[in-house]
Amino acid sequence: MTDENIIKVRNLSKSFGDLQVLNDISTDFKKNQVVSIIGPSGGGKSTFLRCLNLLETPTTGHIFFNDVDICSQKVDINVQRQKIGMVFQHFNLFNNMNVMKNLTIAPMKIKKIEKEEAEAKALDLLKRLGLADKVDAYPSQLSGGQKQRIAIMRSVMMDPEVMLFDEPTSALDPEMIGEVLDVIKDLAKSGMTMIIVTHEMRFAREVSNRVLFLDGGNIDEDRPAAEFFDDPHSPRLINFLNKVL
Repeated sequence: MTDENIIKVRNLSKSFGDLQVLNDISTDFKKNQVVSIIGPSGGGKSTFLRCLNLLETPTTGHIFFNDVDICSQKVDINVQRQKIGMVFQHFNLFNNMNVMKNLTIAPMKIKKIEKEEAEAKALDLLKRLGLADKVDAYPSQLSGGQKQRIAIMRSVMMDPEVMLFDEPTSALDPEMIGEVLDVIKDLAKSGMTMIIVTHEMRFAREVSNRVLFLDGGNIDEDRPAAEFFDDPHSPRLINFLNKVL
């Protein structure tokens, strides 16, 4: 594991009109680490995550990805986003394309990878997921868990340097959550840098190097995972954990 920071956040604030959602946040994310972000609904977790690849534009502050200030208007954010995978709550697969097309269209169009190479890589990923039999299926023919696993692999197909997950299991039935979390755990073991907004406390503890507690637009606690759950310092975090654990 390296100490090199892949993302540096400096004095990040975000407002929607008169509503202040993020308040002057500064933090770093290291390569090959998994960081979970937890906290109450409305605390700013998803907004913060979406700012990291400029799906939400910060009101003030800077975000450096590999030392490039992606908030600068001189930077082509679409080039930077090719290196930052994003997995949403609701899959966002292309409903008019089968699984193979969903997995290969971006590498072929954006990275100019040959069709044969892209399809071979996609099939290998599907075999690892146990979904090789779904190669010709359309999203409407898949379960929620299968859709989300395909959505994760669609990001992996682009060989991202970091992956962002916005509550990847919140739209799933309880029996499907485990199969999606297993995929994320495997990515963690492979050394993928990941930042995960999640309500799954046991998962956050098990897979994370570090956990952030975001409440009221502020990072209220930021510690290694075991310490975070075993010895919380913030009264607000202690109260939160007492309710959710």
